[in-house]
Amino acid sequence: MKTKISMIVLVVMTLILSACGTGVAAAGSQPIETAAQPQVQEAEVESQAVLLFGIGMHIEPLGETAQGFPSGKGDYHQAPLFERHGQDILAVADMVEAHDGRMTIQAQSPFTSAAIESGNSILADLAVRGHEIALHFHEDAHLGKNSSARSVQEWCDAMKQEMMLITQASGVTDIRYWSGGNLYPRLFEAAACAGLDVNSDWKNPQTQTTDLALVGLHPWRPSGGTDGTDFSLFVQPDPNGAVVFLPEGQYDKNNFGSMRRSDAAGGDEAYFEYLKQSLYASLEAAEAGKVNVFHFTIHPGEFRGDPQNPFAVIEKFLTEVVDPLVASGQVQWATFPQMADAYAAWEAAHPGAEPR
Repeated sequence: MKTKISMIVLVVMTLILSACGTGVAAAGSQPIETAAQPQVQEAEVESQAVLLFGIGMHIEPLGETAQGFPSGKGDYHQAPLFERHGQDILAVADMVEAHDGRMTIQAQSPFTSAAIESGNSILADLAVRGHEIALHFHEDAHLGKNSSARSVQEWCDAMKQEMMLITQASGVTDIRYWSGGNLYPRLFEAAACAGLDVNSDWKNPQTQTTDLALVGLHPWRPSGGTDGTDFSLFVQPDPNGAVVFLPEGQYDKNNFGSMRRSDAAGGDEAYFEYLKQSLYASLEAAEAGKVNVFHFTIHPGEFRGDPQNPFAVIEKFLTEVVDPLVASGQVQWATFPQMADAYAAWEAAHPGAEPR
């Protein structure tokens, strides 16, 4: 019976990962058919654990946001920066696609508003190519410096405004994933109000560290958010929770999210060596019959390296590390909502089971 149930879960997960697409609709038109998501290989879940692997792209709020707050260094309302970062995003997307993957690209204003104002279709084009378009929410850029004192409804309204701009810029109507807002204890209430149901990439923006209580392989539904000090509700699974949280993998350093920008940590090559070791550690810890996830985040222009051979460190990692694992069936590409859907299928087949 256990084998039978596990095979049912595998079939459901496979269908979700191969068929789940990004909802795209151009303004005033019928939905656009998106590119097919990468096909995944079936594996006998009782004998081999499978690790769902993905890459996220954070687009920062550089310039004045839709809510009138200045943010970051640089300004996406200035064409040279917007175009340069747009080219970087497309270059990495081309590279990922060449390895049969798709990214979860997380946008916010002013990138979205600049795309709308200039008529640039980059987000719509990426959506049609099968990449997930999602929200990256820098709370102070959209709610002001005292964002933690704002009400759930104010957070919800700001998120909805940012999602509306994403839809206008990309045509995507089904926006489910977001990152950011990490120190607001009622974050998950606000996100659920806005219609979001998948989250990850928790990092304290003040310390640039991630509490290791949030590190691991198995998704869960948190009972509540955190102020950055008390994680008791965050780590307590709630089977009725509205949001699925995706841990990032078997990392063993609390600064893994920020060390990529540290020359003291050894630069790009050293960071990707650490990614490789963390990916291998995640494979070692992965459990057959459960949903196991691993992902990492990049930003436009990050890891560009040699101008004559841009993003070579990413290409090397995908070619030498990820491709062989995909070929062996140990790793499968997935966007972040696909990971969450695989977990929801597991939940349905294992009522009452402990997710973590």
